[in-house]
Amino acid sequence: MMNQISDRIRTYFEEFNRAHNAFKADLLEPHVIDPLVGADPNGTIQIISKEEYLTGTEKSQTYLQSLGFQFVETIPVEEIPLNSHYTLVKTKGTMRLEKVPGQPIDLVHDTVYILYIKDEKPKMVFTLSHEDPMKMAQDQHSISYEGLSSWDDIK
Repeated sequence: MMNQISDRIRTYFEEFNRAHNAFKADLLEPHVIDPLVGADPNGTIQIISKEEYLTGTEKSQTYLQSLGFQFVETIPVEEIPLNSHYTLVKTKGTMRLEKVPGQPIDLVHDTVYILYIKDEKPKMVFTLSHEDPMKMAQDQHSISYEGLSSWDDIK
């Protein structure tokens, strides 16, 4: 059975997607707390300032566009209240790349967020991030982006 997603969480991710697709720090800024914590699939944990996170989002535009970035969409699929102020949200994400016109590929990923919710909008305090888009393209579609910088090179 599908978990019920509250309007507040659904709205959060609609705005979050808009901000990410526009690569606009000012649109993303209200959605993250300072600092926030991230963990990657390799077990690396990072505490990152809000400013670093926002700058990284803007810097990723050139990298993602070099891969043929079209859009990213993060859809909440499960909402689990942890206590009165924190909610864990499991998401399904799709990033569409179209390096070769007319040949789009969708990179599918699961990401987990913990959001802090008090009076105002929810804010991200933790994210369990997905793989580098180049690695996802290789793993999911056997596509290699030879000669392009990797995600780690731009961070």
